[in-house]
Amino acid sequence: MKSKKLILSLLALSATAVLAGCGGTSGETPAELTEVQKVVKEAETLSRTELFKKAAAELGSKTFHWLATSSRGGKVKGEFVKALNEAAGTTIKEDQIDYQTTVDGKIYTFLNAEVESGNATYSGALLQDGYQLQTKGIEKGYVNYLPKEWAEKTGVNKERDANPFSLQFNFKTWMYNKTNGYKADNIWDFLKDGMVIDTMDPTNENVNMDWMIQLTSDDNCDILKAAFDDATNDSGLTATDLAKYANYGEKRKYAFLFIDRFVKNANFAADDGKALDAFSKAPGHAAWIVYSKIQNLAETAAVSKKNIVVAALGDQHSDGKNPTLALKGFGGFMYKHYLMLTPKSPLPWTACAFINFLSTTKVGYSKWASDVGDYPTYGEDINVDRTVNGHGHYEDSTDKDGKPIKVWKVVPTEPNEFPCLNDPTANWWINTAKSTVETPSYIATYYNTVNAFIQKCIAAK
Repeated sequence: MKSKKLILSLLALSATAVLAGCGGTSGETPAELTEVQKVVKEAETLSRTELFKKAAAELGSKTFHWLATSSRGGKVKGEFVKALNEAAGTTIKEDQIDYQTTVDGKIYTFLNAEVESGNATYSGALLQDGYQLQTKGIEKGYVNYLPKEWAEKTGVNKERDANPFSLQFNFKTWMYNKTNGYKADNIWDFLKDGMVIDTMDPTNENVNMDWMIQLTSDDNCDILKAAFDDATNDSGLTATDLAKYANYGEKRKYAFLFIDRFVKNANFAADDGKALDAFSKAPGHAAWIVYSKIQNLAETAAVSKKNIVVAALGDQHSDGKNPTLALKGFGGFMYKHYLMLTPKSPLPWTACAFINFLSTTKVGYSKWASDVGDYPTYGEDINVDRTVNGHGHYEDSTDKDGKPIKVWKVVPTEPNEFPCLNDPTANWWINTAKSTVETPSYIATYYNTVNAFIQKCIAAK
């Protein structure tokens, strides 16, 4: 992430960083390690308690600085300090943890400016946007740390999530407004002429750009082809339409046709909240937005979560424990939050401890756990069961200013008021619903080619 001016060539340092901090996923140990990499190498062999003792001794009376694209990790810094003190018998205070946030469009610019200037303030960061992570993080020498508890846990996917280390999946998914009786059972249905997809402009939101680039990978092209060939495809698109994109390859023509038609049908909004607002009021519209947004949609006479169907789950969805897949194609896009150390991290032991705390403990992950569409890579045992979140009722409450509000109370034994909120596990979304998963190295490799095509599609709208 940042610090002093790098003396080694950035590419050489990036290769060393990846090898040093991969938690056993690399081949050889490099001949020379930086001081941060040496700490990480040892930290990956320590239990949480042993690591927290090292971190407490390092932190002492100093201040630990962290930068993130999500504010949620900062809401558990008190619990983190408590865990350090319990492990080491110290009296570290909560105000010694400085947790700051910024948007994903600025975080890499800020951190790398610090690297180039020779400063070393921030010890680590929570990051997103696979393309920028690869090109502005990993290739700049950011250091990967893999907690011992995570590496040794049964069921984690090391190949997919260990390097770069992924805290969690965030989820974008297909939805449609069924108010006028509209129904979709194939992703190509959303690309029919005249269909409207409320979503974010990919030129303003890198996640949508990353998703479309990831679609061009071989496995995703196979999914697109299977859905295109399925009898449920009501898009009206034919082999003649596909042939227009044949120069991109026999497989990739499906992805490039999909991207072109997606952009054509997209109604771009400034953010997912505005996209949800438009979609929830428009019968027959589709949406491609972050899943968690719908849980806060206010119920009115004209707008209701009852009218929103998460396409992969279908309009007859009862709960998320064992759902029936109702959509041909891919159910959504799993993009990630990543946890890494900066190249010259001033407090690397503390950074490793904080990463461990957020990613492998129930209390550390707690501020993400209640939202539909957030899934820890460590597994469901630190998550909240949201499979019956649509069952329950509203209760009277007050907001932070004392104004009366209605709050949804989940009660599994009560009626299924909002089927769209009954969220399955990440494994179901990935393995059964075939959701696309962000891979930073792939996105970086094909970014220029696909981005240029997307820009042309947007210009032609």
